[in-house]
Amino acid sequence: MKKILIILNIVALLASLIWLMTNQDWEPLVTSLGLLSSLITLVYSNSEEKGKIKMKQKGGSNSKNYQSVGDININSNNDK
Repeated sequence: MKKILIILNIVALLASLIWLMTNQDWEPLVTSLGLLSSLITLVYSNSEEKGKIKMKQKGGSNSKNYQSVGDININSNNDK
C-alpha cells in the first residue's frame, strides 16, 4: 500500500512541476512543495512497525494474567 502511495505521489509531483513550468504562479508552487514534503514523509516514515502494539506479560506459577486496554476490576467482592 505504501509503494502505491509513493508512486501516486511521484506522478502528482511530476504533474505539478509541469504545471509550475507552464504557469509560474503561487498555486503550482504550493502544490509542488506540499507533494514534495509528503513524499519525503512517506519515504522516511516507518509507520508499519510503529503502529503495531506488542503486549507481553509473564506470570509466576499458580497465577493468572489479565491484559486489558482499559480499566479492569478483578476483585468481585463489593464489601467496601
